Amino acid sequence: MRNIYKHFETLICAEESTTYGEERIEPFFYDPFKKIKLYNGDALELLKKIPDKCIDLIFADPPYFGNQSGLIIKRNDGHANTFDTQKAKWAYSKSLSYQFEFHYAWLKEAQRILKDGSTIWVTGTYHSIGVINVVLQDLGFKILNDIILHKRNAPPNFKGSCFRAVTETMLWAKKNNYGKTKFNYWQMKRLNGNTQMKNLWEYWAEKNPFRHPATKQQIILEYVILAGSNEGDLILDPFAGSGTTGFVAQGLGRKCIMIEIDPNYCQLIKDRIEGKYGEFRRKTKT
Repeated sequence: MRNIYKHFETLICAEESTTYGEERIEPFFYDPFKKIKLYNGDALELLKKIPDKCIDLIFADPPYFGNQSGLIIKRNDGHANTFDTQKAKWAYSKSLSYQFEFHYAWLKEAQRILKDGSTIWVTGTYHSIGVINVVLQDLGFKILNDIILHKRNAPPNFKGSCFRAVTETMLWAKKNNYGKTKFNYWQMKRLNGNTQMKNLWEYWAEKNPFRHPATKQQIILEYVILAGSNEGDLILDPFAGSGTTGFVAQGLGRKCIMIEIDPNYCQLIKDRIEGKYGEFRRKTKT
């Protein structure tokens, strides 16, 4: 059987840097023991460098495009006087046509590099998840579930102008209709007290010892990685953010490639993997 990892392992998970054609690809950070590589760059370009059918699972938390461009909102909820919506420029609102083009570009590459039967998990709020759903179906992904992520200690609506937002949606989809879906059903049932897991995942957001506007909680990534991959598998996160995917992947015995466009967050990810903010301690029951 042809080893589809051979070239990819050379490119991504083996040495400090490598040559891909005439272009030299240098990772921002590489840990050969934990098998973690981090690239600082644009996911839309770097995804094109990855060979076909070599990724076992993709987790992605792409820009929501719901940030209202740095507005300062007056609060009347009894807490602080104002709330600054300016979290990150990459999250600013964009036109609908831009959003479709963006999600189509990266999801097309994601579909190409996933193995048959492997899955992608994509999170989003009401600002973005509808567009992502349409693009996934248009590309031929098979949507398996919409998983509701219920943050039990979500902050209030600061203006009191609409209902308090306490959920995000995570779409779980298989590359296409071919191959058996990679899903560790029985393991997830055991983790849930021998009861079939629902598509409603409730959690308490824990405070982090570092600053990032949209850190995904460790418990969510543990569920995703345990459900959709096995030890030794290769996981990809094209919008790594604070690096929770890689932090959890190495803790659960998986290999991981992360791509992050902001060099400051790349440094944060490096610090997390190296243990600056604490070593991995599993949240899910064993």
